[in-house]
Amino acid sequence: MLKKTISALFVAFLMIIGASAEGAIFPAQRTDVDGVTRYGYLDEEGRTVLSFSYRQAGEFAECGLAAVEDDKNQTAVIDRAGYVVVDYTDAPVSVEFSDDAIAYRYADHSVYYTLEGEKIGSYAGAVGFFEDGLLLCKSPASDLYSYVTQDGSAAFEGEFKDAGVFSGGRALVCTTDGQYLAIDTEGQTLYTLESGIEPSYMTIFGEDTIVLSNGMAKALYSLSRSDYLTVFKYSEISEFRDGAAMVREGNRWGLINTEGKLLTEPTYYYLSYMGEGLYAARSADGSASAVDANGNVAYRTGSYVGGFNELRYGLSWHGTADGSLIFFKKNGGYFASLKNAENPTLLSENVVRVTQDGTLKYINLSTGNTLLEQPKTFDLGSGITAKTVHYEKFIGYREDGTEHGWNVYFPEISGLSDTKIQKTINDAIRAFFLKGPSVSAEYEALEGSYGASIEGSVLVVWASCISGQGAGSSVWNDSLAFDLRTGEQYEISDLLVSGYMDTVKQLLPAEHEIYLYSFPRISTKGITYYYNEYESETSRAYTESYLLTFEQLGEAVGKESACYQALNTSLVKPTVTVAGFTDVHVTHWAADYIRTVAEKGLMQGSGGKFRPDEQITQAEVCATIARSLSLETDDGNSMEGIDQAAWYAGEVNAVWAAGLLDGLEAAFQPNSVMTRADAAQLFANVLVQQGAALPDEQTVEEALSAFADAAEIPEERRTAIVLCMQKGLIKGYTDGTFQPERGFTRAEFAKLLTLI
Repeated sequence: MLKKTISALFVAFLMIIGASAEGAIFPAQRTDVDGVTRYGYLDEEGRTVLSFSYRQAGEFAECGLAAVEDDKNQTAVIDRAGYVVVDYTDAPVSVEFSDDAIAYRYADHSVYYTLEGEKIGSYAGAVGFFEDGLLLCKSPASDLYSYVTQDGSAAFEGEFKDAGVFSGGRALVCTTDGQYLAIDTEGQTLYTLESGIEPSYMTIFGEDTIVLSNGMAKALYSLSRSDYLTVFKYSEISEFRDGAAMVREGNRWGLINTEGKLLTEPTYYYLSYMGEGLYAARSADGSASAVDANGNVAYRTGSYVGGFNELRYGLSWHGTADGSLIFFKKNGGYFASLKNAENPTLLSENVVRVTQDGTLKYINLSTGNTLLEQPKTFDLGSGITAKTVHYEKFIGYREDGTEHGWNVYFPEISGLSDTKIQKTINDAIRAFFLKGPSVSAEYEALEGSYGASIEGSVLVVWASCISGQGAGSSVWNDSLAFDLRTGEQYEISDLLVSGYMDTVKQLLPAEHEIYLYSFPRISTKGITYYYNEYESETSRAYTESYLLTFEQLGEAVGKESACYQALNTSLVKPTVTVAGFTDVHVTHWAADYIRTVAEKGLMQGSGGKFRPDEQITQAEVCATIARSLSLETDDGNSMEGIDQAAWYAGEVNAVWAAGLLDGLEAAFQPNSVMTRADAAQLFANVLVQQGAALPDEQTVEEALSAFADAAEIPEERRTAIVLCMQKGLIKGYTDGTFQPERGFTRAEFAKLLTLI
């Protein structure tokens, strides 16, 4: 029995997150054409460090570990190399990391491991981590707190109505008769609080400061001095972060230290902690700022639409009225901006996950490069393409103020020669996804994507969504099936004969009532039934799938039916492609350029594919130049360091012998991506040999000064770049950058070749 979690939503893996070690890597998601969202890890160049093989994946904590989940709803902890530190086991509610331990949090207990993966123990009702050698636990039976050692034994006698974790050898507790005490690790009373006064938090801050409440106001109190550090004049005092707490006096907010000294007078209309010592502040003039505990402004804007929520990896963000996102640094100042973007999550010092123009993207803010984005189209085979359509529907706001509604993706197919049949199928698919799983579900949140496949001559499309939120939410994975030759829509009753449910009932596990097996999906192998479990307080919504093959179904299958015949008849449709490349359709933006370079023999594919979206390598660029200039290869005159048995050896040698690699040969790596700056040098070498004159220094300076990233252009490439710009071979981007280290896709390079 296979359990599959099909939620396209992120798991709330609870972690203590910080900047990862040198060479940041981060989790990224990709939904494939099967409708399943898988996770892998990328670096800041967009390279896949750990393959997209996880059902869920969390960010790496400061300790260098992350939690991942497989298709069997099991969770493991891995290191940055993908090595499993804690083996896969039943998925907990969350996974937390500290500096020296890992905690798997289940509904009624927690299991702790060392950072090396050794099990420490299992503890009922555990809270936090071991501090001063003791762990705070709340008994599920009595609802009382106690402290235990690593072997699970009681650290000392006594249970408490409320308690906090130890800090510096002391903890706050509330006895069963309502008395608040500060105790040591032996359970001995150090301080007794006066009756009628209650701690706002069961936490000791700084040396010995606690926050007290008299029911009307709050004050700071020193345990060791048995004295108040402030009077009861604040209506709110937050928990301390980095030595400071937010205080509210009247309707204004300020900041205070653990000694009761005001660091910033209560002047702000709004204040919240962002992280790393900064606070989001709203002033009387409506401006929003990021300020430190002393009120120093690190960043300020009068154009504010959301954001300032948190500071991660030294960065934060805010929105603007035109739909842009502005990213700013901890130490102040603009860092980057993105247009038509929303829902940002910072994943490293340079990378953000964001929804831009309705598409989930991972963007390097320093370079502007999109490292990964959800494909907008899928090739289903037989010339049929599925284009992803995004649908949103706003329903209202949840209690936490976030929007509540639908965020759904569904396919629109193309490639059928009969446009009427194609429209009929697309209309039915659209109506299916816009209706949702049920009438009542239309008023609940709906989140997710789709899956699609061609089974013989049948197009099968299914939902891969979660309906509802939190406990009670459920999987929606209903499906549609169409005959691509006629447009007819098939139901299970079109494939199986009358009375088939008796056979199906015998084949499906008896552990669930037969009516709970829903949403049957047809394929060339048989029929897959699904048991969908609702989300609970301890488990997310998940699916159990059961394939009943046609052999198992036997006489229940109507083998003479049009549906069965269609499943067993391959769809024959001529593929409309360019120059024989199966991955370049005539509608591709670079179709004409690719056809031109292919017909001239300048660029070749392999295995019948051109690979238009792959980055072109230095060896491939040399090959195209050698072919374009009809350079003759000379096996006796070879470039040093080149594998002479490699496919590219002859053409690379020819380009080198012609002097066209001048300025490039020292760092030449045939299988590495050719950057824009290096390509410009190679083209400039060609142009100079053809008689072009290099621009003077003043011309170079004036031309490159227009680029915001001019300082990033290598000194030795500046003249070559300007010469290529003068000849119309290369230009900057619309955002005012040149991006010298960015590469070309093979399709982009095909276009460039037609200009030479």
